[in-house]
Amino acid sequence: MFSFDKASLISVLPPGFSESRSVRFQDVDAAGIVFYPRIIEYCHDVYVSFLGAHGQPLDQVLRERTWAAPIRHSQADFLKPLSFGQQVDVSLVLAHLESTEATLAFQLTLEGSVLAIVQSVHTFVSVEGFRRIPIPEPVRQLLASLPQG
Repeated sequence: MFSFDKASLISVLPPGFSESRSVRFQDVDAAGIVFYPRIIEYCHDVYVSFLGAHGQPLDQVLRERTWAAPIRHSQADFLKPLSFGQQVDVSLVLAHLESTEATLAFQLTLEGSVLAIVQSVHTFVSVEGFRRIPIPEPVRQLLASLPQG
């Protein structure tokens, strides 16, 4: 399984695709900082938006049952706290493609400072039987448009 070098992900990278979001009250824990699984959700939301913005809306793909790409592995490094009301940029910054898998790297930044880095490995499978399949060509081309690691 491919993994990006964490040190290179901590440096501010130009986003391949980015969205801003405000941290909602329900995203924080009793300590007043974002509850760690929410960071993974933020990244997955950006991945879904990226697909939709480029002609591969995930809801349609799943309805048509042409392919699925469940997350096989995810890891995150939390570098600085993120609090209720802050506006964070969530960016899909890199992709690494193999025949049936894509490893995606994300950064969460606030005012130019990296707060967290996330990597997720998506394995492409048939909906029927969940057997590995090659990354569908339109999706491969789309992911290949991102900076490659």
